[in-house]
Amino acid sequence: MRAAFDDYQRRRVDVHGTRLDFDPDAPAADAKWVKHNLARVAASLPNGYCGRPPQQDCPHPNACLTCPEFQTTPQFLPLHRRQHDDTLQLVTAAEQAGKTRLADNHRQVAANLEHVITALEAIDEEPTDAR
Repeated sequence: MRAAFDDYQRRRVDVHGTRLDFDPDAPAADAKWVKHNLARVAASLPNGYCGRPPQQDCPHPNACLTCPEFQTTPQFLPLHRRQHDDTLQLVTAAEQAGKTRLADNHRQVAANLEHVITALEAIDEEPTDAR
């Protein structure tokens, strides 16, 4: 399980598509392992995981793809691709309804999804032994 956890940590990106650092030999690596196992069930999302400490409230309900604490891995690529397509439809519907602010919000989510998808596709294409 620890090897799978270390692999997960090496394959994560944030909402901007930035790869998150992880050093399995760092002094805090064992603490991250324990925290991960205790908090993961409560912090699971349909398309990734919340990296926010469990004792902190979330100021971003239902806005994970604009939250700096969002993390995801290549296993969720199909969901991200589908959500990107759905979000583009929401942009079009909001624009047609004259809801400029809502369309802008959807555009931000779509842009973040594009960053996430690009970064995860790059990770997914890496040879297994390079991880």
